[in-house]
Amino acid sequence: MSKVVFVSQPRDAVSASDAQTGSVTIVMWELAKRVARHHEVVVFGPRAPGQPVEEVSREGPRIRRIPLALRSFHKAMDLGTGALNLRTPYFASTLFFREYALSIAHWLRQERPDIVHVQNCTQFLPLFHQAVPNARLFLHVHDEFLSLLPEKVVRPRLEHLSAVVTCSNFVTQRLQARLPYLAGRIHTVGNGVDTKYFEASERCAEPGKFRILFVGRVSPEKGIHTLATAFTRLATEDPGVELDVVGPPGLLPYNQIRLLSGDPQVAALGTFYGTGFWDRLDKQLVHARSSYWRGIEAGIPESLRNRVHFRGQLSRATLRSVYQRAHVLAMPSVCMEPFGLPLAEAMASGLPCVASKTGGMPDILANNVTGFLVERGSVEALTNALRTLATDVDTRERMGREARRRAEEHFDWSMAAARLETLYRQHVDAPLGESVRVSNQAPVAAP
Repeated sequence: MSKVVFVSQPRDAVSASDAQTGSVTIVMWELAKRVARHHEVVVFGPRAPGQPVEEVSREGPRIRRIPLALRSFHKAMDLGTGALNLRTPYFASTLFFREYALSIAHWLRQERPDIVHVQNCTQFLPLFHQAVPNARLFLHVHDEFLSLLPEKVVRPRLEHLSAVVTCSNFVTQRLQARLPYLAGRIHTVGNGVDTKYFEASERCAEPGKFRILFVGRVSPEKGIHTLATAFTRLATEDPGVELDVVGPPGLLPYNQIRLLSGDPQVAALGTFYGTGFWDRLDKQLVHARSSYWRGIEAGIPESLRNRVHFRGQLSRATLRSVYQRAHVLAMPSVCMEPFGLPLAEAMASGLPCVASKTGGMPDILANNVTGFLVERGSVEALTNALRTLATDVDTRERMGREARRRAEEHFDWSMAAARLETLYRQHVDAPLGESVRVSNQAPVAAP
């Protein structure tokens, strides 16, 4: 048995139950609670109002929370410096929540773990190595930002790293190409879904309705404006078409969009962030949580707006019931999605899906089997795919059954946890600093 410490991102509070919010926290928790069945697990996270400093969850991990007196300062710095076009954005700088990392380093000296598993934040790694030089350091990369940061910034931070684990083969390949000196230490663990919780029960369908569902952050890179246009076309043809939008509103910080702007389709999203100083100020700061959705609503004919339902962020239990009421999940992302957790949840719920043929999503959704992959940004392709599922009930039901089967066979969380534990065991058993040879990528399910 090893002692494993998981370190949450400083912006992501951790609950002692499955009621996590944010994809990174969900992934970390689902893995941590399964690892805790065979190892001693401690999870470090920021302390949210009303949370105790220490707590032992029923799932097994012990949680230690760090008070953050400067939370608002770091958030303001991240937003404010985004307009300065800095080569290294604030969220990747050594100042970013440094007091959080220093507090955890202090506790690590007392915990003396075998493994320290850090979510995304490379700048914490040198501090943790100094605190526990004999521990194996794991970096969990949930997106492609590490491959876009200046090498001279990130390379010194990775010097004592045992392994990088990623959410998808897409992210693994991006990192291996960008950081070839680390290629042998970058491994796909993958994401997943709780197939026992998200189940394919009988659809709670309403006669005459066709309910399209979107789940995710309500932000331009998710392509909801494309979905709204496709919905408008379908809803004009069919009075039973409705659209449910589930997720927290708010623009992805501009410094992150700017990092991704080497992709022309992502660069074109800049208009949603404002075209002049006052417009940028209004959209990014004053109305950051509402400007994008407000623009989408304005583009939908007034006669159709009562068939669009913005539900905001929902509890896990409510989200499960929303999946059961829907007929299709649409995920028309403009960005290169690292994985796409809602796809896995929808498939486990027996839903066919329509998603952009980009990033890690083609590894999840089998085209023409569990749904349709469409060219990102194409309203016509998205509309045609949704129309097929709206009008062809046999295809819709067949794809829903295949989606459930695929989720069970390839994306249950137990599989990702087993891959992670294998890596832990191999690194702990090997002498510190010795290269460990294992498969770098997770098996990709055949369509």
